[in-house]
Amino acid sequence: MTRIGVIGTGGMGGAHCNSLPQVENCEFVGVADLRLEAAQAIAEQHQIRAFQDYRELLEIVDGVVVATPPVAHREVVVAAAEAGVHAFCEKPLSLTLSDADAMIDASDKAGTHLMVGQVLRFYPVHVLGKQLVDDGEIGDVTYIETDYSGPYRGPRERPSTWYGTVGGLLENGIHKSDLINWYGGTALTVAAEVGSFSGHDDWEDYTISLIRYDTKAVGILRWGGFLGARGTNETIIDGSKGSLRLDMGADIAYLKKMGESEWETLTPDRSGPHGVIGELTHFVDCIREDKTPLIDGRGGRHAVEVVLATYRSAQEKSKVILPMQDS
Repeated sequence: MTRIGVIGTGGMGGAHCNSLPQVENCEFVGVADLRLEAAQAIAEQHQIRAFQDYRELLEIVDGVVVATPPVAHREVVVAAAEAGVHAFCEKPLSLTLSDADAMIDASDKAGTHLMVGQVLRFYPVHVLGKQLVDDGEIGDVTYIETDYSGPYRGPRERPSTWYGTVGGLLENGIHKSDLINWYGGTALTVAAEVGSFSGHDDWEDYTISLIRYDTKAVGILRWGGFLGARGTNETIIDGSKGSLRLDMGADIAYLKKMGESEWETLTPDRSGPHGVIGELTHFVDCIREDKTPLIDGRGGRHAVEVVLATYRSAQEKSKVILPMQDS
């Protein structure tokens, strides 16, 4: 059994704690949080050990889920690598590219696996979409459009928690930054608009990114709660032989080939572990089989890079060429 612990019990940390008992070949052995009482409450629920100092947890695990606020990711992931412990790091991997590089370098040096919690890759409809693209069902990908938007709910206040210091696209929209990269390839340029309808110049309400990929595909990523009443999490992929529409909410895919008049409805395989349980299962499998995670540190870094390029493009009113450096 692979021994796994969780560092950070707030938000997604709690979700991981509830999911780990459902992961095969995994033994959930401990939890750490600066708020010892929070760790103890979870430890009592799962009959595991609680720590205030995460370094003590690293002594009893094979792998660890890092669910701290992003500003602490670098310290914890590097410490895990130096202890020979594999790390699953919640998104976003980092707030800067230099922090991402430090985590990747530490993991490479130690020979440990670094996986990033980009859970949308483990939604059945997105897995099916990737399979269809890779199988050539729609030919060469030419255009990708993906949304992570909701209906207008203003006025919206800038969050007072750590989340408000990060930026909505980096903390939340990073999900779709990674997803569009998964289908598109390596981003080469980003041109973007970032703004606020609610009067907070230091907190974006919406972002629109135009991305050019090395595959010659062009992508548009829209994020925010101020983009109209419809609200959509769909992804559209156009290719030289057809198109795909991936409905994340309904977990259904639609395929239309060139020359056809109707969309074919495709139901993804939901029999295996998916979502949070799916990504944690994959992490454990990577440790057991010594294989590179589907979304490793480099993939997580590239998702961050596209977001940071979006911010820079909007600020400088120019197209940003990748790879980019931290400002």
